[in-house]
Amino acid sequence: MKRVAWLLLLWAAGARAQDVHRVDGVVAVVGALTPGPNAITLLASDVELRARYAVLRQRDLRTALGPMPSSLLAASLKELLGEALIAAEAARLNMPEPSGAAVAEQRAQLIGSAANPTATRTLLEALGVNERELVEWIERRARVDEFLQANLEGTLDVSEEELEQAFTREAHPFYGEPFELAREKFERWYAGVKLQEAVKRWVSTLAQRTPHRVLTEYLTPAADQ
Repeated sequence: MKRVAWLLLLWAAGARAQDVHRVDGVVAVVGALTPGPNAITLLASDVELRARYAVLRQRDLRTALGPMPSSLLAASLKELLGEALIAAEAARLNMPEPSGAAVAEQRAQLIGSAANPTATRTLLEALGVNERELVEWIERRARVDEFLQANLEGTLDVSEEELEQAFTREAHPFYGEPFELAREKFERWYAGVKLQEAVKRWVSTLAQRTPHRVLTEYLTPAADQ
């Protein structure tokens, strides 16, 4: 019975995916103001997939296959726009294509292997995401990662003094723990915070000088209720 229920769940997800593709449309263009060979085109299905992926990382497959709130779709579009702006800048600078090893690493992180698949692989199969779409996602992740490594090298380094000051100043999940005991955990957390801030600065700068156009605005969170 459990297997039957699971198959029914996947079948229902596939049906929903087909419905999405029938009403799919362009939501944003990056690198130009209209879709074209030199532009990155973001589709409604791209936004929905990214939203479901975000839910899957926090919850489970059943929840990730359910309705997506417009607030999450808006956040997912923003994330995709940021990645596309960085990818477009990498192309403008004629940065080399990601190496085969870099692409393989991104693929393994995203979907695992046939012998040890990740939950994301199951989600992609349930939604009917084809190999071409998967390759585009993986290659863009690899390109963005290499761009950030090249342009943020050294900027995220933190001295011991700065780390201690940040531990006192920042609102973090290790409140109440002595710095000496929480140091390693806090250092990893703080590195993530600094990375997010650096990426936001890059995206903000690129958004001002890269041609792009958003064609669909998702509803405000209040409209989800």
